Amino acid sequence: MDLPAPRPDADAVPCRVVEFAMRDGAVLVADLYGDDTGPRPVIVERTPYGRRRTDQSERYLGMAAPLPREAVAARFVAEGFLYLVQDCRGSGASAGTFQKYVQEGPDTADTIAHVRAAPWCDGFVGMTGFSYGATCQTAGLAIGEAEPDAVIVDCGGFLNAWASGVRQGGTLALKQATWAHAQALREARAAGDTARAEALAREDVTAWLARGPWCAGHSPLEAAPAHRDNLAAFWQNGALGDFWRRPGLWLDRTALAALPLDALFITSWHDTSLANVVAIYQACAAGARRPSLIIGPWSHGERHTAVSGETDFGAAAIPENGLGASLIDIRAGFLAACRAGTPPAQDVRYFEMGGGSGARLASGAIDHGGRWRTAPALPPPGAATHRLALCGSRLLSPPEGDTRRTFTADPDDPVPTLGGAINSGAPVMEGGMWDQNALFACTEEDGEIRCARPDVLVFATPPLADDLHLAGPVRAEILLETDRPDIDLAIKLIDWYPDGPALNLSDGILRARYRDGGEAPALIAPGEPTRLTVTANPVAALVRKGHRLRLDIAASNFPQFDVNPHTGGPEGVPGPRVPARITVLSAPGRPSTLTLTTTEPTP
Repeated sequence: MDLPAPRPDADAVPCRVVEFAMRDGAVLVADLYGDDTGPRPVIVERTPYGRRRTDQSERYLGMAAPLPREAVAARFVAEGFLYLVQDCRGSGASAGTFQKYVQEGPDTADTIAHVRAAPWCDGFVGMTGFSYGATCQTAGLAIGEAEPDAVIVDCGGFLNAWASGVRQGGTLALKQATWAHAQALREARAAGDTARAEALAREDVTAWLARGPWCAGHSPLEAAPAHRDNLAAFWQNGALGDFWRRPGLWLDRTALAALPLDALFITSWHDTSLANVVAIYQACAAGARRPSLIIGPWSHGERHTAVSGETDFGAAAIPENGLGASLIDIRAGFLAACRAGTPPAQDVRYFEMGGGSGARLASGAIDHGGRWRTAPALPPPGAATHRLALCGSRLLSPPEGDTRRTFTADPDDPVPTLGGAINSGAPVMEGGMWDQNALFACTEEDGEIRCARPDVLVFATPPLADDLHLAGPVRAEILLETDRPDIDLAIKLIDWYPDGPALNLSDGILRARYRDGGEAPALIAPGEPTRLTVTANPVAALVRKGHRLRLDIAASNFPQFDVNPHTGGPEGVPGPRVPARITVLSAPGRPSTLTLTTTEPTP
């Protein structure tokens, strides 16, 4: 049953409940904020989390809690807009069955069409939305029907959910599992279903993840079958096919470039959305209506603080300080400018991490620092490729000597996650930047670097002779041999302070069966040299003179990604797991390499 509209007091923004029937007859419910003195431009936001609540993305500098929904509405209404917030299908007061991501294309297009035809709309429809709300926007763009005039895609959305966000390099991002359990629990509690909520709360999600894939009959989501089955489908559909090429999970680059809309994209270096948001921005930038992009150093939506993980990026990291305004003011100002026909300058504002002392501050966080940079594109014009070869335990250019380093990967004892581009992982895992020495401390003897975990190979440059500015893609091409038909290869790029912390900059992973692309999975011939290209998340960082760049290589990163059983069997179903012996190879004639994007600092 729906709640009544909030009762306004003398200073409150007027609000009323509106309903729209979707193309299949399902009725979705929304709150419409603002007066009805005449047609107005309208901002639409769609959410599965309850239209009356807000999240961490609406918490700003100096605030102990997020702005309430009424205060968010007041900010947009002050710019002359009506503001409509809708419960997604199967959530809140809206009818229908929730089917994650793929329902949002038609529902977003239908909602925009209804809004644009309403007597209270003057024809202009903009959209905003954080995380899942951003995915609603990009799913609507994929439909190619009723399209908004302007969008603010904030830390969400997919160009290719198989490549990043749901799966990554063929592995499953287990934030999908932690999200499904947390959302099922929220829904049960919101519905007052005590028995279902208690059943879900009793489940040990960490232990369940260690047991392998979740599916019907083997899942902590038996009390929430819709979420169980949505997740199982993501887990079991390993190959890139029609399942993934659907609106909500996929966008066509050419069609995206042709869309006549203004767009602002927002993400951060420690956000699961990073790769997709940058890719969507780049696709839009190929068109005539160039978009804008903001990339900060934050964890998912945590823009009120300069700390992500255990690392402090300095006061400038907070938008009010470094960008001159809060994110709600930036969003409201962008949409108002688009409505006036004068969208803001089309540029990329990105935070270059690094330059601090590496010392522990009084707060306990690590002083890493950073600064905002502005460029017309990402990577910035003039960026160059910097390639280093794996030589012994070194990263060198040019390569020297032959390398043959072997480790054993045990799927029952996977390499643990410590930070990275993660959201919705609580209470199992946390994203952000962390000192890797806590789990992956290294020793160096006779020029050889060894990690405390024998199933992690470490490669590092000598201390840098000059500052190094990174701004763009990260990729490793690794030649290896293994005794199993399928393995994963996980990489992590690290800024290694002299006698100080080792801070994660970027990570990536590849399931070997997808080394030739998602459409053509192929198992490895045991013992045959095989080259794997692992794409990590892009990064912008200043690595100071005297620091070392470090590359860690392992066969797992758990629980950020699911663990490969090394059998070559079907994905997404429980089964046997066996260790794999993996040898990394490199020689001057056929080197294993790390490729970085470097640039001179921009103003």
